[in-house]
Amino acid sequence: MVRTYKRKTKRASTTPDMMLKAVRQVLVFKKTIRAAAEEFGINYRTLARYCTKIPREEVEGDAEHPSCTVGFIGARQVFNPESETELISCISRASDIYYSLPPKAIRKLSYQLAKRHQLHMPASWRENKQASADWFTAFLKRHPTLRVRSAEPSSRCAKDHAEMFYSKLKELTERHRFKPEDVWNMDEMGISTSQRADRVVVRRGQSQLGCASDRGPLVSVACAVSATGNTIPPYFVFPRVQFREHFLTGAPVGSSGGANLNGWMREEQFLEFLQHFTRHTGCSPVRPCLLLLDTHVSHLSIEGLCYAKSSSVVMLSFPPHCPQSVQPLERSVYEPFKKCVNAAIDSWMLGGPGRSLTIHHIPGIVSSALPLAVAPDDITDGFKACGVFPLDTNTGLLTVRSQPSVSSRSEDTSECERQPTADKLHFYQRLKNSEKDGAYLHRLS
Repeated sequence: MVRTYKRKTKRASTTPDMMLKAVRQVLVFKKTIRAAAEEFGINYRTLARYCTKIPREEVEGDAEHPSCTVGFIGARQVFNPESETELISCISRASDIYYSLPPKAIRKLSYQLAKRHQLHMPASWRENKQASADWFTAFLKRHPTLRVRSAEPSSRCAKDHAEMFYSKLKELTERHRFKPEDVWNMDEMGISTSQRADRVVVRRGQSQLGCASDRGPLVSVACAVSATGNTIPPYFVFPRVQFREHFLTGAPVGSSGGANLNGWMREEQFLEFLQHFTRHTGCSPVRPCLLLLDTHVSHLSIEGLCYAKSSSVVMLSFPPHCPQSVQPLERSVYEPFKKCVNAAIDSWMLGGPGRSLTIHHIPGIVSSALPLAVAPDDITDGFKACGVFPLDTNTGLLTVRSQPSVSSRSEDTSECERQPTADKLHFYQRLKNSEKDGAYLHRLS
């Protein structure tokens, strides 16, 4: 069928609610079929057919729409009007809270919605794990209130996004009365098997050989800290097709893990992290928890959102491209954690000369480095400095205004090329942490 089709007749143009009203006039108010058909502008033979097709309980009840289809059935139509209304409300809600979804994310979300409702879908949807581009084009034509546009530069809307974030945080805090032990911040960090070059002191004019420039396999580590300084065991994502329990040998007690080919968290691993999170925090309807996280695309999935809702996990996203100093975990844990991991890898290499570091050694490295980086006082100070807990909107907005935008950092690339190697690595590390999609990180190396 062509993408743009113009109807040539007015056949089957009666709406479902109008057909139900006409049938109700015949069966309930005892009007003749011809008189009711003339009143509503329906063919009398069509009305007689629907008088036997629509269930009697719907006609005598207060239903607004019949359960059976009225009119022509769209060819290969996946969603019914109710399901598309649910999808539109989700897209509109995401757009209202600074989380506008790109077309590809909407196509993935549509596939997950069809899979959850066990709807019949084309084979290409199951193969690609997302809806087709043709369906997305037709979806926008059916709903002209939605449109595709280019996102504004983050420097223009960073202030507005930050104000909206703190207003949402204030609203949730007043509604649920969160205690400090119920406010958590979660984030992921990639640990590579390739040692990161560190600063060294040499004689002026002498060059120093660093580590290999190639990047080895990467293991993601997801951590969560609370406003009281407590932590839960980390969650690991290994670059494998299937996860095996022996991958966690040497990991901190209570750790969990998953597997993904590129080593970064996806929708399936985020659902497993939520299960890991509720196990260690004991979330319940009587004691809900607030989980602050970034706007990574893996955090948006039908299964993850439904599980969080059923487990009383209230999730709030930080604004996109927000400074790292706004996030308590980035501010108080991850920078010292990276240094401790680097030092632990150095000690491991000195303890076994000639051995190669693999992904199976990463849990043991994290087990020795994480306790040194996680200080309860530093975590509570990080929440306080970011204005998250105790809630201080003025402190948080002041922190956002004092940070340069992402676009201004990217313009200084040429200047960073003239800096020493260690500064250049630090610049690229900050640039990598600001990206949403983990797959893009491999192209930055």
